[in-house]
Amino acid sequence: MNSRCNLVTRQFLSFCIIVFLTACSGQEGSETTLDVAPTLTAVWTAQGVFVSPESAIYDEARKVIYVSNVNGYTTNGLGYLSALSVDGDVIEEKWLEGVNAPTGMAISGDTLYVADFNRVAEIDIPTRAVRRFYEAPDDNPGVNDLTLSPSGDLFVSASAVSAIYKLQDGDLVKWLQSDELKFANGLYADHKSLLVAGFYLRRIDLHSKEIERFGDDAVLEDLESIEAAPAGGFFVTMIGEKPIMHVSEAGSVSPVLERSTFSADVDVIASLNLLIVPSGGDSVAAFLIN
Repeated sequence: MNSRCNLVTRQFLSFCIIVFLTACSGQEGSETTLDVAPTLTAVWTAQGVFVSPESAIYDEARKVIYVSNVNGYTTNGLGYLSALSVDGDVIEEKWLEGVNAPTGMAISGDTLYVADFNRVAEIDIPTRAVRRFYEAPDDNPGVNDLTLSPSGDLFVSASAVSAIYKLQDGDLVKWLQSDELKFANGLYADHKSLLVAGFYLRRIDLHSKEIERFGDDAVLEDLESIEAAPAGGFFVTMIGEKPIMHVSEAGSVSPVLERSTFSADVDVIASLNLLIVPSGGDSVAAFLIN
């Protein structure tokens, strides 16, 4: 082989190596972004108007945070929703009253869905009126959390019967029930999957309904909620005085905040990089996601 050919060959090999290293670097960078756990910095705490605050959800259109107050886990009609500003100021202590042990919530336009002990309440936000209730298909199901998929499907966890309901044609129907969904609680849906924070963390394929393990069962046990983190992965809370955890897209688990109070059903305000955390029995806290 002549020297010209040798030179061309070496140049071609160098080019291939550079392309290969660049591609690997990009892949590693992507995985690193997803695997690096964020840090949380306290911003504000609101107290004094909550009774067993369970869930928080941000209404982007109105710039309001709704907080569900259980106020006795039974059909006593004493449950209520509070309204907060993004700065933690109480807009209205009892924004809506007369529900039973409200827990998880989901928003679609002017509609607020609220888990209401053994049913789901559909609330018109502008008028603060309950349009209707959707009754659970089981007795004493422990209706707990709600989530809307990107396609608009409403999924509902039923902790006491290890099941997931779906709102379909105006009724709550049993979408999936399994021992793998023991104490199904917090929910999060994307285009492909439904993540269930129950006794363990599980991921369900929305098409096949196949259930797979996600995260680390030895670390993530007796879970409360799950929400997507802005930079990738998920925030997960556990029942009891336990840390808030971050679970990467690959399933690695890292603690991001030690707590001496119970962190209930959290919400992420991605536009503000805030994590909203109903805490203990009488407060709601906000943390900056770094």
